[in-house]
Amino acid sequence: MHHPSKFTPIIIGTAIMTIISVFPVLNLLNLLCCTGIILGGFAGSAFYAKQLEKAGEVILFKDGASIGILSGILSALLVVIFTTLITLVSSTNPVPEMYKLIDTYGYGLPPEAEKLLQKISDEYSQHGFSITITLITLVSDLITFPLFGFLGGIIASSIFGKRHSQGSP
Repeated sequence: MHHPSKFTPIIIGTAIMTIISVFPVLNLLNLLCCTGIILGGFAGSAFYAKQLEKAGEVILFKDGASIGILSGILSALLVVIFTTLITLVSSTNPVPEMYKLIDTYGYGLPPEAEKLLQKISDEYSQHGFSITITLITLVSDLITFPLFGFLGGIIASSIFGKRHSQGSP
């Protein structure tokens, strides 16, 4: 039997994850256990479950997992690219503000942290963005986005797969 394409569900999941992660106020959802990322994986998998239902099939856990993971990978890449472009356009160096905050609360930094902050500040001054911060963000997003997208996809698979197997519409 012909399985529907996963391309559109992955794009739907990616779009939801990216929009929620990039836009101010909406990105606050991600403070609640990456809820925005979970919603993206859930939405993509739910859309695929509806496509499968029309074809008389049931969504499997591997379908939800793959949609969530792939949506998470694409979204992580898009979010890092978008935030780096915003940083380049805004041309602000956040390190002096960080130093002000640290001084305000009376904390001292170890020499290693001072050296790293100076390196990051120099990168902002030279390039308009920090390569170090961009790489750290990319690695962390490539871990968290697929992980929580996977979770959303699995939740959708369990809900929609169970609903269909019980015979309800």
